[in-house]
Amino acid sequence: MNRDQTKSVIESSLRQIETEFQAIQGMILTEDDLKCCIYNKLSENYPDLITPMQTEDRQINAPMLHTELSWYDKHGRLTIKPDITILDPGFLSVLHKSGAEKVKLPSKSYSFRGNAILMELKFIKNKTGIGKSTITGKLQKDVNKIKRLFARLEDQDAPYDLFCYFVVFNKTNKKCPEFEQFIQKINNEAQSKYRMIYATGNVNFDD
Repeated sequence: MNRDQTKSVIESSLRQIETEFQAIQGMILTEDDLKCCIYNKLSENYPDLITPMQTEDRQINAPMLHTELSWYDKHGRLTIKPDITILDPGFLSVLHKSGAEKVKLPSKSYSFRGNAILMELKFIKNKTGIGKSTITGKLQKDVNKIKRLFARLEDQDAPYDLFCYFVVFNKTNKKCPEFEQFIQKINNEAQSKYRMIYATGNVNFDD
């Protein structure tokens, strides 16, 4: 998986979806709609993401692009679940623990390791847009979740190269000044690890 190429496709795909959303403002009604739009656009723009590739299991293939895959937290529980994960199928197993043949699978019934690109999605659908409570609530919660994942892997000295996109789609383009500061803070913190991208449908409730 060429990470730079994949990131470029992700970012251009998100801008395409934003343009389409502004033209068809009823296109995205829920966060699941947004997830489907991103999955479809990535599949369309980068077919390699959905091309079956060899896994660790003989005669079993899998694509790179997946949704709702579970990761372990520091307590060994499967509580970290990014909306979208792009992984290397060569380090995926659906028969045994990845990297350890004949070792029992975890409860999620698959196991993977290696490099990955994650995506955390948020769709803000209320007509007041993004306020302080949105930032300190659901947006900060997503950021903290991914930071916990990175911290756990660093504590384990895991040789994984992870990158996460925090994708925020806003139905309107209303947002408090603190949101711009929040984006800058996130994007300046660790550019090699994560990035926040904002998009809007430009829906105007005053019409």
